[in-house]
Amino acid sequence: MKSLEAQRRRHIIDCTITVLVRDGVAGTSLSRVASEAKVAKGIICYYFGSKDGLFDAVLARVRERMVGTVVEAAEALEDEWQRVAAFVTGHLTYVRKHRAEVLALRHLASTRAGGSEVSDHLAVWREQKDWLVGTLTAGQDRGAFKSFDAGVVATAISGALESGLLQWAHDATIDLDLYAGQLLDLFEPGICEPAPESQLASA
Repeated sequence: MKSLEAQRRRHIIDCTITVLVRDGVAGTSLSRVASEAKVAKGIICYYFGSKDGLFDAVLARVRERMVGTVVEAAEALEDEWQRVAAFVTGHLTYVRKHRAEVLALRHLASTRAGGSEVSDHLAVWREQKDWLVGTLTAGQDRGAFKSFDAGVVATAISGALESGLLQWAHDATIDLDLYAGQLLDLFEPGICEPAPESQLASA
């Protein structure tokens, strides 16, 4: 795709996110998006086919950016617990910096908007959970983590993040840094094996 076309697509997607946050799914029409983007409605149909196609493009863009940004930063670390910690803090940092994207994603997920056969409203959370399962399992294999069901723990972490996100969606004054720190303080003792010196001290 030509660079100009790619830029125009991104611009329309960004404007769709703005309209979704402002007007909700029911109030987001191709006409309103066209007005926000200052393009003809036919241009939107040319690039996305329909409103469902446009919503699917929003879902794909937000999922790609969120998962890519958070996981890429965590993958740069070698220690598995540091990876988990970076994932938790990175996730909450991302949603704070990209509030409109995250709220748009929630609007679409709550109404199942988009093409029913091609959109996947839970993909962003499932991909993040799958990454957590892999990281937790790697820590167990290395002997750094305790014995537990990695799927259960990954679900617990994902659920805690989603709960915080839901609260923050309604109240942007919530301190997400504090929230992330308290989550890590809660999960670390249950996940990590004690350091050897700690085991000797308790013997």
